[in-house]
Amino acid sequence: METPKKYNIAHIAVIGSLIVALILIAGTVWMGRSARRDAETAVHSVSLLYLDELAGRREQVVENNLQDMIQDMRIAVDLMDTEDLRDMEHLQTFQLRMRRMYNLEKFAFVDTDGLIYTADGVQDNIGDYAFDYRTISKPEISIFNIESTEKRVVIAMPLEKPIEVFGKTLCVGFMEIGMPQMLAGVSMDANTEDATFCNIYTTSGVALSNTVLGGLAVEDNLITAMEHAVFDEGYSYEGFVRAFRNLEEGEVSFTYNGIHETLSFVPVTGTDWVLTYLIRESVISDRISSVSQGIINRSITQSLLTVLVLLIMFGFIIAQNKRNARLVLERQTADAESRVK
Repeated sequence: METPKKYNIAHIAVIGSLIVALILIAGTVWMGRSARRDAETAVHSVSLLYLDELAGRREQVVENNLQDMIQDMRIAVDLMDTEDLRDMEHLQTFQLRMRRMYNLEKFAFVDTDGLIYTADGVQDNIGDYAFDYRTISKPEISIFNIESTEKRVVIAMPLEKPIEVFGKTLCVGFMEIGMPQMLAGVSMDANTEDATFCNIYTTSGVALSNTVLGGLAVEDNLITAMEHAVFDEGYSYEGFVRAFRNLEEGEVSFTYNGIHETLSFVPVTGTDWVLTYLIRESVISDRISSVSQGIINRSITQSLLTVLVLLIMFGFIIAQNKRNARLVLERQTADAESRVK
């Protein structure tokens, strides 16, 4: 009768240890996955607050840059005197001086016939510019060479008092600014290893920095790229395009090429531009997941060590029971022999 009982105790100990191991391991994995889901939810919530704050600040930087440039244009025009308007040579010298002073690509005037006067000569390509020199009534901001990688910002304004010079009437002044100069202080540099990216687009989806969705998009237009995105619940392509083109502030979460991202966008005052801030939540979540996986692996190792200790303990108890049973049996045998004698 002793042997079956011993085997039962051993079986119960092994089965109990396995059950404890399964509970510990399953609990660890379940808690790890729950922690990962909670972390991803937290990342998304924090991302929205973070992006709104960053986008608002960057938009203010761009707006201030533009306002400073408009003021520079006014100051430059006010600096002109009769000596600068004596002839074409003096006018071009003044324009060259202003171009260098404000680090411009071009400082020019337009006459009532549509001819453009620059420090390098007279041009007749007024049709390449977005502003209408005949009807402009306030400062206007536009992009020159919008389809090129050499985009320039154009700030044009009517002259308060038309300037009569060498038989012509100058009615509009404008400056061209290189995109790097224009975006100074906005941190537009894209790095595929980063998790956040700032950019400025026109309402048609053209990127002023020539990178789309942080530089990973194969398309060269944001509106086109978003056609291939899978939007999260509560967001849609149609809703995004409508808000984007109507210069509305908002955000959208989506997956593009297997990467989960959230895009916050805000219009730039005084322009038809939209400043965006993109955060790759997948990058952050993957980093959190690697930490969570490390915790799970260590917890599983700890659980296995706990089970191993339990098995050793149960083994010791079973061995001790066997030893005690043997001693009892030997004593009972000895007692029986004594009675027989």
